[in-house]
Amino acid sequence: MRSYDSVQHVRGESKFVDDLTAPEGTLFGYVFYSPIAHGKILKIDFTEALKVSGVHSIVSAQDIPGENQIGGIILDEELFASKEVHYVGQPIALVIANDRVAAHNGAKKITAEFEKLKPVFNPRDAFEKGNLIVPPRIFALGDVESVWQQCDYIIEGKVESGSQEHLYLETQGAFAIPVEGGGVKIISSTQGPTAVQRTVARVLDIPMNKVEVDVPRLGGGFGGKEDQATAWAVMAALAAIKLRRPVKIILPRQEDMRMTGKRHPYSSDYKIGLNKDGKILGYQVWYYQNAGASADLSTAILERTLFHSTNSYFIPYVKATAYCCRTNLPPFTAFRGFGGPQAMFVIESAIHKAAQVLGVDPSLIQKKNLLKEGDEFPYGQKAENCRAIKCFDEAVIKFDFQSQVNRVNEFNNRNKIYKKGIAIMPVCFGISFTTTFLNQASALVHVYTDGSVRVSTAAVEMGQGVNAKLSAIVSKIFSINPNRIRIDTTNTSRVANTSPTAASKGADLNGYATIDACKLILERLKKVAKELVGADDSSFIEIKEESVYLNNSKTEIDWIKLINRAYVERVSLSAQAHHATPN
Repeated sequence: MRSYDSVQHVRGESKFVDDLTAPEGTLFGYVFYSPIAHGKILKIDFTEALKVSGVHSIVSAQDIPGENQIGGIILDEELFASKEVHYVGQPIALVIANDRVAAHNGAKKITAEFEKLKPVFNPRDAFEKGNLIVPPRIFALGDVESVWQQCDYIIEGKVESGSQEHLYLETQGAFAIPVEGGGVKIISSTQGPTAVQRTVARVLDIPMNKVEVDVPRLGGGFGGKEDQATAWAVMAALAAIKLRRPVKIILPRQEDMRMTGKRHPYSSDYKIGLNKDGKILGYQVWYYQNAGASADLSTAILERTLFHSTNSYFIPYVKATAYCCRTNLPPFTAFRGFGGPQAMFVIESAIHKAAQVLGVDPSLIQKKNLLKEGDEFPYGQKAENCRAIKCFDEAVIKFDFQSQVNRVNEFNNRNKIYKKGIAIMPVCFGISFTTTFLNQASALVHVYTDGSVRVSTAAVEMGQGVNAKLSAIVSKIFSINPNRIRIDTTNTSRVANTSPTAASKGADLNGYATIDACKLILERLKKVAKELVGADDSSFIEIKEESVYLNNSKTEIDWIKLINRAYVERVSLSAQAHHATPN
């Protein structure tokens, strides 16, 4: 199916937050942030900044009517720093002006005095100082200490995995418009519209029903807009409510990279024990997660690290200990894999080092220890419908792995300066939210009297093609041309209490909700069609290629005639459905 978004992108017609036409009187915000990594705020002076031509106002912690708090899982992150700063780039105030240039010029005129404190950047240093966001988490299987004496080889090592920038093409941004009754509408580049809605309500001290969040689409997210898009939306809303004017905040690329979190860096230690045949008997690992200055999603990410500590392997004795360490860096956040890649990198590093010690290819150890049916993970779940060995064998054949290894070796033997490497790695990754209640979604489907269909769900389109998938679902169930179908923006007024579009579950959760909503309408339409064609039972009715069929024979009733008859008969052409993962 051709993706509507792909066509729009190629034509340059796709609308993102900064492309939307701003109402008359729109103001622009620029964030004044901490220039130091850690310190006490002694004095902030806005006097000269307010004199800059075009500057209307400056908002800071003292202007917040509700809570100065945007933390999601743990309430440990201020919207604007009030007494201390904890990383370079931490927001202190927002300058609002007629345009971005004036707002930036105003921010340059703010003067601030700090008492510098010694920052901590390394998670191991934070651990030594006791700077943990939550107590240590431990996953264990068996008594790992009892197995070391049975091992022919015991290998220990240290692994460092660094951070990565999301580098979404569209930087963080939001656009807030005050509405009557003290409410606000926010157009936000976020993966979690309800998180934005909830946090705006908390900070502004208003009910959630006065906050509408609309997400047209994202120019990339990759987890970087699951939680960290919230702050900019809240700032824009706060300024809009205070000034009674629309306010837009779009982060410049440099500020976006400086102020937002990345993938979590980990520093890890491991101890792995094997017998002489390459069977892994025991594995112990310690993860020191660099969480940054506040929790953000770090605790959930750390938990997923523990879930993936043994990757695709069964190890009978395991102990994995994880520390969530607070440092003076921007709060690290969700990134594709959500803590899983960091854990898998450690176990694979341990296997590769063990292979060097044993003098064998790492793939031999990998295959010997792959999961089998009924094997238990360190968190208690047992493998069902396990295909690890079959997948591994098929991949080796399909990609002619040994021939490629031989080619790499031949190249390396011929070249002294340039070298190539090759490796194979199985991956066992769990999709869906580990927080069970987030595994739910809703859909709202309208069929109009001209035969067109409009669909609203909680799914956010960010380049992954979820809108095309939802359109395909509706097209298949109603058996209508995809051109009749429009997938709406994601909006908290149409679909409430949304889960973030994350955890590789956007299409599944919202797709099933859409299926259920469409089926509700379809059953009503079949009852109408039964009366139209004089059928004894609606089970004899089918809708195929925009026509009504009776006992597999096409009738003269087409899609539009059927819809209009349903409308005349006062049959609802709208449906809302909710889906939650079973069991």
